[in-house]
Amino acid sequence: MLTSVSDVVATQPQQKYNIVPYQSQPPRSKSKLRYRQYYAQDSDSTKALMNHSKEDLNWWGDAERNANDVDSSTGLWQNLSIQACIICLNVSLFIGSAFCYYETFYAKHPFPWYTNKGYNYELRGYSYYSPLLDVVDVPSKIEQINGSLFPGPNPSIYRLPPSPQVDEAWESVSHVAMFGIKASDVVKLGKDPLKAVRIPESLGFPPNTHLAQLDSIHQIHCLNALRKAVFSEYYFDTEKKKPNRLHWIHLSHCAGVLLQNLMCQANLDVITLNWRSTQANPVPDFNVNKKCRDFGVIKKWQEKNMIREEVLEKIVRPKDYVELPPPVQNILDAFQEARTPWDFDWSNM
Repeated sequence: MLTSVSDVVATQPQQKYNIVPYQSQPPRSKSKLRYRQYYAQDSDSTKALMNHSKEDLNWWGDAERNANDVDSSTGLWQNLSIQACIICLNVSLFIGSAFCYYETFYAKHPFPWYTNKGYNYELRGYSYYSPLLDVVDVPSKIEQINGSLFPGPNPSIYRLPPSPQVDEAWESVSHVAMFGIKASDVVKLGKDPLKAVRIPESLGFPPNTHLAQLDSIHQIHCLNALRKAVFSEYYFDTEKKKPNRLHWIHLSHCAGVLLQNLMCQANLDVITLNWRSTQANPVPDFNVNKKCRDFGVIKKWQEKNMIREEVLEKIVRPKDYVELPPPVQNILDAFQEARTPWDFDWSNM
């Protein structure tokens, strides 16, 4: 019976091993020589690496200094650029402010190279002051005037003989309406607000509002009066009651107003001439191309801003009004005494 580990080991079959005792080997000369060669090469590489590292360090030092110089110069230019931008901005603001000041107080004489896109830029150049220049834009357009001697197949209604339809058409373009303007506008028009009729505030108008009307519409009114004089048999019962002498004074006034306005606004439009059959002499071509103001815009503005008749009837003379002297009475008396308008001495008017 096995009682211990040693008994178990003793019972196992024993293997035979050839155990050779350790003998120290002599150093190999070739290995030692090779080691020395490697050591020498490593030393040379280390020295070369050290030398190369010094050169690299010098290069990196120069590069770093160059970078610092570049950073310094870049920072300097950045500072100069910022200062230049601030200066340019200040100069631009100054020029813009000066421009706005100039346009505000000298709008009638803008810079020659500046194109104003405001209301009536072209019209302001050859117009006297008008409050309407700032409130309604009157565009211009190219139109050809129908100046033919004979009406043609589709004549304008304004050239037709008198009739209710023709009168209605003329009345639509010749009705002189009233509207209100400020006292400052009266002054700019070269008139005295103390003498201009003021609309009472009780009628719902702002203080110091004065009556006004459009001169262009008054001119058409005068042209209509002359037209009616041409067709006096239709408009006046000359057999029963001849037109009074004040009627002729009115026509004289209208002819003078139209003449002065035509000469004042004389244009440089040119009329050409043509050869026409049955005509021995050249015939003028009155169909002239013109650059016209849009009269429809002006007419529409008047209709929108006109004071109604029932309001006009409530305007009475105030206690503090300034009354202008009446027309020269002796002229009226002399005109009344004249048998016909041709008997009157117009040179004394």
